[in-house]
Amino acid sequence: MVTRRLGFALSLALLLGGGLHALGGQSEGGAAPATQLRFAISFPATRSAQPLDGRIIMVVSNNDREEPRFQNDVYNPRTQLSFGIDVNGLKPGQEAVIDGRTPGYPLESLAQVPPGDYWVQAVLHKYETFHRGDGHTVKMPMDRGEGQHWNRAPGNLLNAPKKVHIDPRTNGVIRISLDDEIPPLPEPKD
Repeated sequence: MVTRRLGFALSLALLLGGGLHALGGQSEGGAAPATQLRFAISFPATRSAQPLDGRIIMVVSNNDREEPRFQNDVYNPRTQLSFGIDVNGLKPGQEAVIDGRTPGYPLESLAQVPPGDYWVQAVLHKYETFHRGDGHTVKMPMDRGEGQHWNRAPGNLLNAPKKVHIDPRTNGVIRISLDDEIPPLPEPKD
């Protein structure tokens, strides 16, 4: 039970902002990555002409039974890998970088991913800006009828699952374009 709660807490921290990571592959701690491999994630202006705030969650799966975004579950011992970064004012075409410094779950780093072929999918979980009465400003995701499930939230940007070869020993860049969007939920039937 304690392990389950700890796993949930770690996953929640990863998804909601634990270990903040700035654009361009810099982490708060500034430690050197153990790999030069990186993912460069962007979205086209056709998806949004305006800069976006949010959290990019990238899921790396060892199978194609379903989209990787649906295979990330901290309560499942076979959960797939996830890595997350916050983005603030990410412009169309600008790349957000996931690299060896980006926190992951259940592996801590891309450097620990065994070389092989994987299916990769990234989701930009959009945040809204709220100006509080006490003068503070916060950015957070709103429920859009999906029950606060980032992988199902209408309007979130994502890519179709992409099969890639990952080898942390390489100095490669894998580019992902978030050129799709989660559609609105169906209207409730009367």
